[in-house]
Amino acid sequence: MADIDKIKDELIHFIYDELLSYEERHGIDPEKRIPMKHIKWVRKRAKELGFYGINMPKKYGGQNLNLKGLCILKEELTRSGAVLWGHVLGELGGPLRIGKMLEVFTEEQVKKYAMPVIHGEAGCCFALTEPGAGSDARAIKTTAIKDGDHYILRGKKHFISASPYADWAIVIAKEIVCENNEERMTAFIVDKQTEEKPGFELGKIQVPISGEHSTAEILFNECCVPSSNIVGNPGKGLQLGIGRINENRASWGATYIGVSQRLLDLSIDYAKGRSQFGRPIGQFQAIQHMLADMATEIYAARCMLYNVIDKIDKGEDVKAEASMVKVFASETSNRVADKAMQIFGGKGLMQGHPVERLYRSVRMFRILTGTSEIQRNTIAKELLKG
Repeated sequence: MADIDKIKDELIHFIYDELLSYEERHGIDPEKRIPMKHIKWVRKRAKELGFYGINMPKKYGGQNLNLKGLCILKEELTRSGAVLWGHVLGELGGPLRIGKMLEVFTEEQVKKYAMPVIHGEAGCCFALTEPGAGSDARAIKTTAIKDGDHYILRGKKHFISASPYADWAIVIAKEIVCENNEERMTAFIVDKQTEEKPGFELGKIQVPISGEHSTAEILFNECCVPSSNIVGNPGKGLQLGIGRINENRASWGATYIGVSQRLLDLSIDYAKGRSQFGRPIGQFQAIQHMLADMATEIYAARCMLYNVIDKIDKGEDVKAEASMVKVFASETSNRVADKAMQIFGGKGLMQGHPVERLYRSVRMFRILTGTSEIQRNTIAKELLKG
């Protein structure tokens, strides 16, 4: 079992001794397109230090770190405010995007596609969402029709995280079986189109309220994919996508908590240093109560997260609990950001201030990986079963 305390200490040293200074030196702006050379640097350096792909089995060069360990590290990364945090463990386009899908990859797929990602030499993304298929994944319209030893894909995916950095994508498409006109959801590995090979085209970069340039459309215009690139069994693509949802929703809770903790850290420092009426504003009861409420909600969210993560690591069914974590942690981050903005006052309203940017970022959390309303539907359905 990996020594998570030792790994956490090593990660903290990397963040504050190397990563943040690298970002400052190169003027890396979270609201501008980040050149691939910087992403390649952090992948390479994180791989050298053992962080990149740390969740992978040892036979693939990882440390087989469990989900709890990953969440502890994700909290530290997001708490730091590092722009490149998502590339340190391989969250954005790296090994964390593959995860347990390795279990259904063929040997050829592992060698050709997974290993370059694990080694930090390539990036990938997971493409499920479409303009007409968000929470309702069964409404997918991207089609795949067999043509000899290949499939022809037609359609469009959007809001695909990490797609600007991806060399290939796992794509969920509606396979049309011509023999009996059957429709079934199948997963394919699809290369990015280059001069040397056909594949998906990168569409419009879709910049959200946070200003980040890590999400885009991917387009399939008569896209030719070999039959050998089917992931798992034909017709089981939707299960592949849904199978990662509970773990994904719960683990994103660590990101929400890390961001909330950063907002609290910033607020505490400001309350100690900002003076009004001859004394630090942290001595005013109104400020103290806001800080206390922020800390209490973060503590509650963290307890909830790690309780659910422990259950996931034990293989327990946590469909309702995973949604509880997602909805509570995401909404907590919004309440924390609102109080942080109030504490900072006019300074926090200014564009470019960390609190202003985080205030915009956390608003996305109630929508990403399933809206708060969808989470409540899931929780209620589980409660009313039987």
